[in-house]
Amino acid sequence: MTRLTSEKATQTHGGGQVPNTVQWRGRVANIVDASIGQSLSQVSTAEKKLGDFLSSSPATSTRDKAAAYDDVLIASQDAADATRRAIDELEKERVDEGDARMQDLRVTSLAVNYALVSWRVGRNRVLIGSQDGSTFDDRKPKSSKRQKVDVKKTIIKEEARGNKLARLRERVVLYDATIQSIESIKELRGAMRDESFVQEVDGKKAYFQALRCFNIALSHTLTSNNVNALALVSRASEYARKCLESIPSDSPSPANVPTLDVTKSQAQGLQTQLQHAVYRTQALVDIEKFHGNAVIAASKNMSSAKPLVRRLTDFPTPGVNVDLENLVTYPPKLEPIPVKPLFFDVAWNYIDYPGRAEEVVEQKAQSNGNAVEKEPREETPKKKGWFGFGR
Repeated sequence: MTRLTSEKATQTHGGGQVPNTVQWRGRVANIVDASIGQSLSQVSTAEKKLGDFLSSSPATSTRDKAAAYDDVLIASQDAADATRRAIDELEKERVDEGDARMQDLRVTSLAVNYALVSWRVGRNRVLIGSQDGSTFDDRKPKSSKRQKVDVKKTIIKEEARGNKLARLRERVVLYDATIQSIESIKELRGAMRDESFVQEVDGKKAYFQALRCFNIALSHTLTSNNVNALALVSRASEYARKCLESIPSDSPSPANVPTLDVTKSQAQGLQTQLQHAVYRTQALVDIEKFHGNAVIAASKNMSSAKPLVRRLTDFPTPGVNVDLENLVTYPPKLEPIPVKPLFFDVAWNYIDYPGRAEEVVEQKAQSNGNAVEKEPREETPKKKGWFGFGR
């Protein structure tokens, strides 16, 4: 996370301390112009006021919260303008870029302009709503009371689809403005020289690109265009993965005042939600596909004549009612069914099946008619076991 930090205040102006230096990504730059220090002092005062307002009034409307950013934005813009004027004066004097004053002003300019963009993005995030627009809940519906037969019934009207689409359109406009503001950071002098900084900015940009694609996908879902919605949600999932890879694992927790900073937990939560959305939208596309195939089959009289009990896994044919006279096959027919033979072999020893004769030990007589009775021999019992079956 990159934030503008001012320190070593030595004098006061307008009730706030005026800093002497600015910290930016591990570098410390001296403030060479008094107007810059005064503007940064006003930024610190307005930032503290904004934080107190947001923490003390959590139930305030989003528009009031966004309006509270005005003081910070004005002070940040004044600091950026003061830095720009100081640089122009040194350029008119033809001061070399290697001069210490010019180097300090370049670092200060990059820091204050990044802070200005960060506050703009934070204001847009407040206007978008909770969780940066990753959820889309219906607005509280209006209720109209009608009296019928001396009984009051409350009729709750669902939010119209046109209103939902208008809200999603407003979100997309805010996302476009946010992405454009983030892209402008790369145009700042000295920003492209820091490769890690550019990667961090691209990751934050991908976070809002994912949210933009997801909200556009929601609008396609409302209009029953699930194929386009699936493509957009899949693209949003790719952006979320890119954002998650660019954020370090030791990122701090979310701040009370929304800015450009995106935490690891926020990126991880968005990626998980988008992955679930991909599964859900894929299921809707598959249902539409099955429905279309069933319509074609019904138009060509290709519906199956099997009883309903055999077609429970088939997609229902559109416009065709359930044939209550074809639920099962009756009278039932003798049909082979797959079973485990081991069960029947074990049961053979204990069940008298039709047509099975009892085993009888017969004594054979002599062929000449002189039957000689032999002493009966003890019959050795057959061994029975799991695989002997005792037959």
